[in-house]
Amino acid sequence: MEKPRIALFGKKDDKQLLALARAVEGEGGSPLLLNIGLAEAGAPPVVLSARLASWDGHDFANIESVYVRGAAPNTLPALPPLLNPTFYSEWRTRYVREQEYQAVAYSFFELLAAGGKLVVNPLSSYVHHNSKAQFYERMRAHGIQFPRTLTTNDPARAGAFVRELRQVVVKPGIGVGSTRRLREDQLGRCEDIALAPVTMQEFVQGQTYRVHVVGDTVVLSLRILNDAVDSRTETKGFEYARLPVAAERDLVRANRLLGIHFAAWDVILADDGRAVCLDCNPGPYLMWIGQEFVRAVYGQLARYLVAYARTRSLAQASARVAPCAPLTSPSCTCSPETQRGP
Repeated sequence: MEKPRIALFGKKDDKQLLALARAVEGEGGSPLLLNIGLAEAGAPPVVLSARLASWDGHDFANIESVYVRGAAPNTLPALPPLLNPTFYSEWRTRYVREQEYQAVAYSFFELLAAGGKLVVNPLSSYVHHNSKAQFYERMRAHGIQFPRTLTTNDPARAGAFVRELRQVVVKPGIGVGSTRRLREDQLGRCEDIALAPVTMQEFVQGQTYRVHVVGDTVVLSLRILNDAVDSRTETKGFEYARLPVAAERDLVRANRLLGIHFAAWDVILADDGRAVCLDCNPGPYLMWIGQEFVRAVYGQLARYLVAYARTRSLAQASARVAPCAPLTSPSCTCSPETQRGP
């Protein structure tokens, strides 16, 4: 049987992309590593038309499965201090040029998906990760549990929220950033909120989990060994642990509601028994969880990609994916990658 070609987009020297390529080979596929950077010197030629979808000279007519690694649009939401008109013009030019590159890449992957290709996960996957206020409420409307959340630039509303819940965290409303407790000495500065919107959530006491979903299956759930409010701070390691069955089903359902095929969810298993979601990472950084866990997750993702390439059926591809057996991995001292999306 001819090996199906699986297109893997990212930076060609990206360790995660190389790990997934090895997993694809292990599943009988032929990985095709492609540079996704269109804003760089030596950018790959791209052709997009009614007759041809080609990237770096590769015709995608016979490529059925595609994986996109960490291609969150960087829209430069905050400019640096504007010292003079020339400095402003330089940044504005960078912004405008990047939008053109992003539009071409977005169109390329959307065209593939419209033609029945499996694309895991295109730029559109980051819409929810990069606009969290609507994401939390959208998921809540579908019955997925999230902490009570308020995003506002109204100091009075913010103060009332803090007084009601008493224990509150503040977090970024876009992409990644530190989550921290709101200190008592900060409660008298609510007027600062009028300068820019802030996202606040109820503080949920419990254990934080990193939960990896491929297709219709939770393939690996890890308890993060950490005592800090932000689970990425001073992480001591990870241990295999399952969430309640109902919580796992909710995460699979949430993935499908969002139209994504692969994600790592951050979940708190609260002391009161609730499984409360914190975030969904559509292009998750995996290297911090340890090599054994990385191989386990990518083994299942590779199986999903290869199965779809051979069958063009999401149902059959999902049926090939299975939860990983209990695993152990040495404590990892590395910290999560700061990404432009998740």
